[in-house]
Amino acid sequence: MNVEAPGRILLVDHSRGALLFQETILRRRDMQIMTALAGSEGLLKARNESPHLIIFGYDLFDMSAPEFCREIRDHDLTKCISLLLVCDRQHQEHCDLSLSAGCNDVIFRPLQKRELDQKVERLTSIPVRRQLRTITKIEISLEKNGRFVLARSINISANGMLLEVDRVLPADGGLRLHFYLPGDAKPLQITADVLRAEFSGPMPKYGVRFTGVEESDRDRIERFVHRLRSRELI
Repeated sequence: MNVEAPGRILLVDHSRGALLFQETILRRRDMQIMTALAGSEGLLKARNESPHLIIFGYDLFDMSAPEFCREIRDHDLTKCISLLLVCDRQHQEHCDLSLSAGCNDVIFRPLQKRELDQKVERLTSIPVRRQLRTITKIEISLEKNGRFVLARSINISANGMLLEVDRVLPADGGLRLHFYLPGDAKPLQITADVLRAEFSGPMPKYGVRFTGVEESDRDRIERFVHRLRSRELI
């Protein structure tokens, strides 16, 4: 299979109507379109067909979008495929969880043809081997219930992080994060809530959502995330 073949897009959604609508829009681009009605079917097609881009919803029948993203990123045959989540604007937490799990970008319903075209153009014009995930390793001092613990980010979005911690955190209470963005000399101090915990692998991982963020600090994080997403292949 030639993984460099351009214009191969896989659509994954539990709704046949959503797949048909997206396929109708994308057919205008003279691209090869594949579809799947469940996450497991999408994973199989991704491994067998090597698309440049996967466009998917949050509910994938037999798994959620974050689970789908992690499966894509954890497999050697699919880890570099670009991922675009189709999401409802009122469910910002769905975006945060998916971005933290390795999704490249998000587009909100109702889909606008021009915006979809722009995102598809950007994500399919990048070589498959290039990874656009907002992955970054940031050393963090994490305060919980008055105690400090060292942590490290796995990836980051403008609204949250996936953290790796060397111990299991208490379930009660929020977090206060202290860290520096690479290339930014001013420290950040942000409160956050834990959205999920993962206990596979050598250390616990926690997906957190930022809560107490000043507008100026959010702008700094957004600029940093934008730089990560738009940088060239190293």
